[in-house]
Amino acid sequence: MIDETNQSTFVLVHGAFQTGATWDRVAAELRGQGHSVHTPTLAGHGPGASLDLNHADAVGSLVAYLREHDLSNVVLVGHSIAGSFIAKAAEQVPDSITRLVFVSSLVVADGHALADEFPPEQTAIFGTLDPAQGVLLPFDLIRERACNNMTRADAETIYAAMTPVPVGYFTDQLDLRVFYYLIGSGKIKTSYINPVNDIAFPPGEYGWEKRAQRLGPLCRILQTPGAHYAMTTHPTELAETLVHAGRD
Repeated sequence: MIDETNQSTFVLVHGAFQTGATWDRVAAELRGQGHSVHTPTLAGHGPGASLDLNHADAVGSLVAYLREHDLSNVVLVGHSIAGSFIAKAAEQVPDSITRLVFVSSLVVADGHALADEFPPEQTAIFGTLDPAQGVLLPFDLIRERACNNMTRADAETIYAAMTPVPVGYFTDQLDLRVFYYLIGSGKIKTSYINPVNDIAFPPGEYGWEKRAQRLGPLCRILQTPGAHYAMTTHPTELAETLVHAGRD
């Protein structure tokens, strides 16, 4: 029996190289529990998407989606680089959001670009890219770091669905002063979900603990089975963890 008193509105935002479809299994689980779920695809993502965009364009498409669908009391969830998109979106529509949930996400320091949050050996990749071609990380890196709990065949299936995204998403420096004010003042609450086998960013200086720390001492931290693409391998468990992450 669905408990209507505990229903939430989730907006699930995909990470780089993917689309809203990456959340389909988790969305189905949440809807089965009576929650309202949205899985937008942001500008610059998907087959044929424009690569002549900057980070603000992706954020703008997310804010436009929230406004066009007249969403309020939203649990806004960001996977991987979408941590930066939900942070900037929160600056524009703070009154529409009840909680930000970061799933295996980058939490970018004020004044940094996304590329600054990668280990140096990976950061160097972004300086060699042709903006006209966009950026798509090599299969071997995705396979060993993000698909480490899958068979090679499953990793290849995920990679085959990926498409390049604008280089500017990684190289634009981000002014996040308003975001850090909103969470520091308690105007927006945060949660961080760490899949236990996620090594997309290795433990230590670039690990999830440092990113969660940036969200302040009252950030709700949860762990869940799976690795970077837990929404594919463990959708039921991730959906349940999202419910715990999003509730008051």
